[in-house]
Amino acid sequence: MEKVIVIGSGFSSLSASCYLAKAGFEVEIFEKNSTVGGRARQLVKEGFTFDIGPSWYWMPDIFEKFFADFGKKTSDFYQLDKLNPAYKIFFEDDIITIGDCMETICEEFERIESGSSTHLKKFIGQAQENYNIAINKVVLRPGLSPLELVTKETVLRVDQFFKTISQEVRKKFKNPKLISTLEFPVLFLGAKPNNTPSFYNFMNFADFGLGTWHPKGGMYEIIKAMKSVAEELGVTIHTNGPVSHILVSDGQTVGVRSQGRNHIADYVVSGADYHHSETLLDKKYRQYSESYWDARTYAPSSLLFYIGFDKKLTNIEHHNLFF
Repeated sequence: MEKVIVIGSGFSSLSASCYLAKAGFEVEIFEKNSTVGGRARQLVKEGFTFDIGPSWYWMPDIFEKFFADFGKKTSDFYQLDKLNPAYKIFFEDDIITIGDCMETICEEFERIESGSSTHLKKFIGQAQENYNIAINKVVLRPGLSPLELVTKETVLRVDQFFKTISQEVRKKFKNPKLISTLEFPVLFLGAKPNNTPSFYNFMNFADFGLGTWHPKGGMYEIIKAMKSVAEELGVTIHTNGPVSHILVSDGQTVGVRSQGRNHIADYVVSGADYHHSETLLDKKYRQYSESYWDARTYAPSSLLFYIGFDKKLTNIEHHNLFF
């Protein structure tokens, strides 16, 4: 049986490990932290429990597909609740409440800008078409070539790759609050709306069309569920196991070094950040130079505060945005 070592234990690493194990590989995960999850780990302190990373559960169909591939359902592991309202957006002089269905969202848009609900329905309709194309025709491809983006469906929408979401939204809506509301979802892609092709408005369908959900117990329930699937498939997980080097011999990866020991494998998969993964290789094996990375524009990080209250706050929702 061929062996694969996977670096990291976030969503991508756990997912890859499950599919590799199902395909018949022996799989070992090396995670530098004491618990699995990567950026989606959990912090438990002084009686409070925090999701330290992702907190928005969008695109529930993606999660359902993952578990279905292994004969499971999300409900086998956690209870999923649709949030209503999905979230609130606080402006200096107003609050926009995003409900759990298009009807209430359209009513809120009409309250802000007369006639905007008609434009919104058309906008989300197009976004739904793009979502179906993105998920079914593009995202599930291996990502080996830019040509994978070229499909009959994307060719018919080629104009959407030459105008931005910002331009598209501003053409249909005039109120700055509605514009900000519709431009916000693309930030999850680590991109600016004025630099992102309008085809990516499928994120707006993920928002308004599919809704915002929450697994009871927090986002870490997903990690626990994926870990359970991986272990059931025979995946071995090493926590407190930072990888310091990817071993290469005669141009082929042969394993990793962790805490001074070499661990041999036929293949190595890294779920860590691309740049960090490259630093684990000797320079002659890296795809890009340091000067290349220095010239890149990175998506901004976040400053996070984990604040525990001993009472319920009644004037905010689970998700709140302040513009």
